[in-house]
Amino acid sequence: MHFDEALKYLGDFGRYQKVVYFTLCLLAIPCAWHSLGNTFLSASPDHHCSLYDGYTYNTSQEALMSCAVPRKDDGSWDSCRRYNISIGPGGVECSPDEPRDTIPCDEWVYDSTSYTKTAVSEWDLVCENKVKRQLSKTLVLIGKMTGSLIFGQFADFAGRKKSFTLAILLMVAAGTGASFVTHFALFCFMQLLLGVSASGTFVVAIVIATEMVGKSQRANAGLIIEYFYTIGYMSMALIAWKLRDWHTIELAISIPPIIFLAYYFIVPESPRWLLSKGKTAEVEKIVRKAAKINKVKIPESVFRDYSSQTGEKIIGKETKTVKTYTFFDLMRYPNMRKKTLVIYFIWLSNNLVYYGLSFFSEDLGTDPYLAFFLAGAVEIPAYIVCQLLLDRTGRKWLICIFMTTGGVSLLFAMAIPTDSTTLILVIAMIGKLCISGSYAIVYLFTIELFPTPVRNVGVGMGSFVSRIGSIASPYVLYLGDVTFFQLPFLVFGSFALLAGVSTLLLPDTLGAKLPQTMEEGEAFGKNMTFRQMVAFPGCGKKFEQIKDEDDRDEKEDPAGSEMKMLNM
Repeated sequence: MHFDEALKYLGDFGRYQKVVYFTLCLLAIPCAWHSLGNTFLSASPDHHCSLYDGYTYNTSQEALMSCAVPRKDDGSWDSCRRYNISIGPGGVECSPDEPRDTIPCDEWVYDSTSYTKTAVSEWDLVCENKVKRQLSKTLVLIGKMTGSLIFGQFADFAGRKKSFTLAILLMVAAGTGASFVTHFALFCFMQLLLGVSASGTFVVAIVIATEMVGKSQRANAGLIIEYFYTIGYMSMALIAWKLRDWHTIELAISIPPIIFLAYYFIVPESPRWLLSKGKTAEVEKIVRKAAKINKVKIPESVFRDYSSQTGEKIIGKETKTVKTYTFFDLMRYPNMRKKTLVIYFIWLSNNLVYYGLSFFSEDLGTDPYLAFFLAGAVEIPAYIVCQLLLDRTGRKWLICIFMTTGGVSLLFAMAIPTDSTTLILVIAMIGKLCISGSYAIVYLFTIELFPTPVRNVGVGMGSFVSRIGSIASPYVLYLGDVTFFQLPFLVFGSFALLAGVSTLLLPDTLGAKLPQTMEEGEAFGKNMTFRQMVAFPGCGKKFEQIKDEDDRDEKEDPAGSEMKMLNM
């Protein structure tokens, strides 16, 4: 049995598939919360030294501040040092020109205008301890990197349902526990676990959601779930704006996902994964249930066909379980190895640029909640463009256009004067729009490139590799601070441009069937000619037509065909 045969009768996106798909899309919302929530949990409010017992943050007392707190070169109050003088509630009089020694702060007070309490204000993660604040953010990203690898492999071994159920359970437990911790080390550990759970849930959800639909709707299936992630992105700003205390924010985004544990009894296992494991009787049950809900009749011959995986009949019998593949099997096949390395470089570049540019959201205004909301909203136009063009331009060309456009724009920003902050911000948002679009497509593109036995582990490893870029992004910005301002634009633009061009080395998956076996995965896009690499879907000849012509040319002139390959 082949699931694509059943889809001819069920429809590529019938009522049953729609219910399952949109049910899974809801998982993207809490994934966004826990992927991005640390922005508010570890936010750093304005602060300066505590001047006396009972003192609260108040920079409007100009006379007191001038006597007690030195100013920095830019005219702002120093947040880490104070003058070595005794001050009481009654204040102190001093001469502004009087020389005074400065000492490091031993206690701080924080501005509560935007945040009531954050991890920074609770554990004084400022000044010499400022690096600890970045540690919690880094651990979330490390957790996402680890989670994509662990749950990607686990989903291909034990099944998609068990994998995302375990990830959701971890999300609820770690998030709820994090809201009650009183030690920074425990807080960091919980952030690591939340990163693991968020990545594991999203990677598996997008794979099973895409595997349930036919090839004509795979593009929509891969993109619509990104809208739900953006809903989580934007709603995170609203939740944090309403609550403002990191304890209650963490609890508020950790309790709701408990309802998704019911998915284990509602969402079916992926039929494609079941077929890859030889569990054809279970596939038959799912297909018959889908046919009943979609109100269609499937011929019995569909269930009596020979399995493309095992060659055995499946009437009332379980076929023999096939081999379990790992990531290392991808490296054993030359063509799949090349495709894997290229697509992983594209993933890494996307994450590097996406997270790097996301830090610019703080410069959108004085309101951090509005800035965060707008940084999420700018992604929606990118997804709309993807939906309009994905089935016209193909996957690889749209990624190529997005990334090269973003790369060129960021390299152009190097020529803009550093005091033109508004223009630099506009360029950064253009880059973020482009990267958001390419990042939305790379999930779908990767799913379609890998064969079923290693699809989830392939996507999981891709997500794992991409986190290297996200973890590196803040350090690129830091190097820009200590070297020259344009360095981040040089790095981000170069990676985006190079990744966009390298996309042409991959075959386009527009209209292609999902590879079901390792052999099909290796054959797909093997020995592409230059014409096949640059073929633009919808303009001129299709890939299959070019391939047929090249095959005929090879038969008629083997020497010329070999020379053509040498010139690639």
